[in-house]
Amino acid sequence: MERAFNNLLKYLDFSGTSLPKELLISENGRYSTYYAPFEFVNESAKVVICGITPGIQQATVAIKAAKEGIEQGLSAAEVLRYTKHSASFAGAMRRNLAEMMDFIGLQHWLGIDSCGDLFQTRQDLVHFTSALRNPVLDQGQNFSGGRAMISNSYLWDQIQIGLVAEINSLPDDCVFIPLGQGVDAVFEKLASEWVIDRTRVLSGLPHASGANAERIAYFCQRKERDQLSDKTNPDKLDAARKGILDQIAILSGKQNIPTSKKLETAQASVQTPEARLAVASDEFPTANRREIKRIYAIGKVKGEPTLFIAKHDRSGRYVLNRKKSSPTAGNTTNRAENKVYAATLEEAAKLLESGEFLINLVTDKGIRALRSYKSVTIDFES
Repeated sequence: MERAFNNLLKYLDFSGTSLPKELLISENGRYSTYYAPFEFVNESAKVVICGITPGIQQATVAIKAAKEGIEQGLSAAEVLRYTKHSASFAGAMRRNLAEMMDFIGLQHWLGIDSCGDLFQTRQDLVHFTSALRNPVLDQGQNFSGGRAMISNSYLWDQIQIGLVAEINSLPDDCVFIPLGQGVDAVFEKLASEWVIDRTRVLSGLPHASGANAERIAYFCQRKERDQLSDKTNPDKLDAARKGILDQIAILSGKQNIPTSKKLETAQASVQTPEARLAVASDEFPTANRREIKRIYAIGKVKGEPTLFIAKHDRSGRYVLNRKKSSPTAGNTTNRAENKVYAATLEEAAKLLESGEFLINLVTDKGIRALRSYKSVTIDFES
């Protein structure tokens, strides 16, 4: 944490209804962004809970916690860790989150008794964050999210700089829980740009706010459909529940090829198929290798979870494309070009593992998609 911020803490005055002007980072139209000490990233996390943006109260708690940590003589890293946990999803939100995560069975996937432990004894397994890391206010009030996060360039740029950096620093096998429709839309866009694997985003959980008690009760099947008020859409919650339960089932049986050894160059794209297969054989010795049964991903078609699978073309080969980074500053989208062919799924998996290629996947209705190594599941023959 910068010394200037530490010194500034001594003089900040909090009204409880606004943030000090000294913390203002930038403004754009109706939006203003303030600094708060939310930089800590738990790089060993298995679960990432993502809200919209810290509100005024949450930012105030974080800044006061930072001040306490500094006064206690904690290191900068310890202050940021202490601050993040103190200010993240407190009170009823923690209880509601724990109930919903336990209902979908996430505690079994994590190997713990209850997801309530994530807020107490197993903080090592969870990372708390927001789509907009620093507090963003809308005309001076707490920002409520919505699709503006992906349609407004000022907000989307912040997501590209902050949230994408966090995603890239987190383990490939963690799962993400977006809170709210606006955050769902952010992750859907990031998945479409190959920043994140759709199968690891558990979209559709009701927001954990205490004001959302009825939707949470119905989602967790504590309340019957005929007892719901008009403000609750049971069909939407039923579809979300089913989709998430299906994803948890898929994740529980997920197997990936090892990532211990990467290709040092991308020369495989210009090698003959025979030469590339020889490289793959060196990586996976025959005596120790199981054959790959399929390479697939779960995406969405018209909002419904859909299976995309690697299928060979008419010549019996699997099609990949070399990735080319977009030249647009701040845009992490990878544009595919230069087709490359793999004779086997093992060879395709090896090329994917290099990080230089995307594989062509297709649905049973012929809808195609390109996916990176991080975005696919690889099943082996038993």
